[in-house]
Amino acid sequence: MNIVLLTHERELTRPTNTGQLALAHFPQYCKQLVWSRINPDKGLQQACQTGEALLLFPATSNVDSDLALISADDIAQGDAKTGTQKSIIILDATWQEARKMVRQSPYLQQANRLELQATQDSTYQLRRNQVQGGLCTLECVQLLFSQAGLFAQAAQLGDAFAEFNRRGQSINPID
Repeated sequence: MNIVLLTHERELTRPTNTGQLALAHFPQYCKQLVWSRINPDKGLQQACQTGEALLLFPATSNVDSDLALISADDIAQGDAKTGTQKSIIILDATWQEARKMVRQSPYLQQANRLELQATQDSTYQLRRNQVQGGLCTLECVQLLFSQAGLFAQAAQLGDAFAEFNRRGQSINPID
């Protein structure tokens, strides 16, 4: 599994950022790119244009209805012919910032969308979800792991996330 956390610059310094947990625990599956409206990552642009990357983001309008919606079950095993897996882009930002990122990035608008079937509401306690049924970044990664059969990794993230919520702050331990 190849997960790209496309992170809004404001998210880099927020102690409530859950993407940092995924990066800290599973750097072999997750990498971070900082979103830039002016200088987008060329490799990510190309991956979106060629269908090698999928955007995990809800369809919001009739314009989005032309995009392919792919389920996590469809990508869990990767491409059997080539042995490759698609990159999954998760927008690591507040919902307001994420909508802005999509609106201001044509390559994200044209990327095929990945659809997740959330089985429960968000348990994130440090920010209010502004979208009904919305999940935080870490919950998305955890759900992707579960749907890809990476159950031990999903459980490990679940434990780290519970501790993160309990402490009410960043991933750095309290002495």
